[in-house]
Amino acid sequence: MPDIQEAVKFLTKVTEADSENRRNAIEDLRFVGGDQWPVQMQNSRQLENRPCLTINKLASYIRQVTNGQRQQRPRIKIHPVNDISDPKIAEILTGIMRGIEEKSNADHAYDLGFDFAVKMGWGYWRLVSDYIRDDSMDQDIYIRAIENPLSVYFDPNSVLPDGSDAEACLITDMMTKTEFKRLYPDAQDSSGFRFFGSGDVMPDWLTKYDIRLAEYFKIEKIRDTLIQLSDGTTHWKEKLPPMEMLDQMHLSIIGDRLSMRKQVKWYKQTAFEILEERTLPGRYIPVVPVYGEVTVIDGKRQKSGLVRDAKDPQRMYNFWRTAMTEKMALAPKAKWLMAEGQDEGHENEFAQANVRSIASLRYKQTDVEGRPAPPPQYIEPEGPPAGAIELSMAFSSDLQATVGIFDPAMGIPSGPKSGKAIRAEQGQSENSNYHYYDNLTHSIKHTGRIILDWIPTYYDRKRVVRIIGDDGQPDMITVNDNTAINKIENDVTIGEYDVVMDTGPGFNTKREEAVDALMTLLQGNPQLMQIAGDLIFRNMDFPGAEVIADRLAAANPLAQIDDKSEVPPQAQMLIKHLQQQLQQITQQAQGLEQELKFKMGLKQMEESSETQREHMRLTVKAHDVNTRENVALHESQTKALTAQNVEELKGMVQLLLHHLSTQKLEQETTEL
Repeated sequence: MPDIQEAVKFLTKVTEADSENRRNAIEDLRFVGGDQWPVQMQNSRQLENRPCLTINKLASYIRQVTNGQRQQRPRIKIHPVNDISDPKIAEILTGIMRGIEEKSNADHAYDLGFDFAVKMGWGYWRLVSDYIRDDSMDQDIYIRAIENPLSVYFDPNSVLPDGSDAEACLITDMMTKTEFKRLYPDAQDSSGFRFFGSGDVMPDWLTKYDIRLAEYFKIEKIRDTLIQLSDGTTHWKEKLPPMEMLDQMHLSIIGDRLSMRKQVKWYKQTAFEILEERTLPGRYIPVVPVYGEVTVIDGKRQKSGLVRDAKDPQRMYNFWRTAMTEKMALAPKAKWLMAEGQDEGHENEFAQANVRSIASLRYKQTDVEGRPAPPPQYIEPEGPPAGAIELSMAFSSDLQATVGIFDPAMGIPSGPKSGKAIRAEQGQSENSNYHYYDNLTHSIKHTGRIILDWIPTYYDRKRVVRIIGDDGQPDMITVNDNTAINKIENDVTIGEYDVVMDTGPGFNTKREEAVDALMTLLQGNPQLMQIAGDLIFRNMDFPGAEVIADRLAAANPLAQIDDKSEVPPQAQMLIKHLQQQLQQITQQAQGLEQELKFKMGLKQMEESSETQREHMRLTVKAHDVNTRENVALHESQTKALTAQNVEELKGMVQLLLHHLSTQKLEQETTEL
């Protein structure tokens, strides 16, 4: 059962150890925000109605440091560290981390933490997990900003610059009792958690309307036995697979030792009740600090930023600028020296000459006694004291020397100097504050390690994720793809990897520098356009550059190399060359085949034509024979029919004649 009072005791411990740092941090934030006059001096001057001007030069020096970091953001890269790690998987993990940073808007978290580190000495961001959508079961990793670093109570025993050795952390937050009851209806909202540290927004954990919650992280160390198997892998005894499974995999135990297994626990609680708890993946507390300057004095760690040592010269600059302004404001106005009576009738014009723009001043050329008098003379007022000007300039120089940023780095002309000298002074300013940038690099590197620890937990099955390349272009890839035969493609759950940081100019700056260098080389070697023309245009920003690059790449064999392929570039070039030769041979073979088919077609057409002609000749001949036979048969049939008809006619004639003869005989007989 977790101890509720453990968080209370931890808060008390951090408050006692870090109270001075918190008090100084609040003063630094107020100072850079414009509250730069000591309270007693400001009150006394206000009672006397005297000005208290604030010329906040320090804010511009801070922006010089923070904006320089934004132009050269550190970038995470993943490298394999053992024989079961895959360089291709390392590239995928790098792309996944860039994707996590992109969707988390991690730049805001990094910038805010760095801004606080420069101003007051430290800042924070955190890592959380959440479902990618309300209707999804997939979780993802997010980097979140911490708006108020004074609400974070970090392990005071942590000494590493990235906070990776921290074993406890507490983050507090205020919530209305109504919202608290809605989220935790069975929880208590009374009693007080009245331990607080300087700088926390509310000095109490319970008010009439609000209640303070605390997120408490701690690392538990559990004694366990580390087992080494015959394949070189190691497993904790508590999580070791059964021996039957090891036997089936032909694995055996070859060694073991006692060790401490780390487990990260998270609790959400009030001062008197734990509301939620769970075990987090990984080995580190997912709260990342970024420090400014850390100095150990008398066993205590003192944290500071750029403001701490710049307060006195900034105050002195404000004081002398105010003194100069006050002196000039109280100095007498400009006067006119004239004889008595010369302004008679024009008194108002001379009285308002110092406050109005009057085109002309009229005067009398004689005095009151009528004697000629010279024209009135304008008496200039007394200028600002030269000593005050020199002192304000001296304190301005002291301020620059304190923060380590000089005029050329601020873009302010400082007299005729060569470009090399100006760059040297700018480099000196960057070097004097480079430790801020270096500390940020350490913290982002630790962030990458935490994400590496979390990826096997949240990316433990097949899913499609978005990755971001070096050029900022997104791509979609499937991780833990188990569709391959006897292999899981893009398995991000195995292997050991580490984080390295890529610092210096960003991709866009490098691209511009590449174009300048390539154009210079192109002037001396025009043939370079045939080899790298597509790269030159692809790095340019004008509209249509990508189209030109694609057209040049289509005609350049070197541009056909696939950087993501496992095949070496030389082998890819050889394959491309052989493919081109095969394509040419295939085209030639197809041409010869077409020509052969054409010739064979002509021959077949000739043979077919000859066959058709012979067939037609035989057909005509057969038709002629048949026609003649038919004609002969027709003639014979006609003759036979004609002869038959003739014989029938003859017979009929004979019958008629016989009949006539019989009738005649009967007639004659009758007459007789």
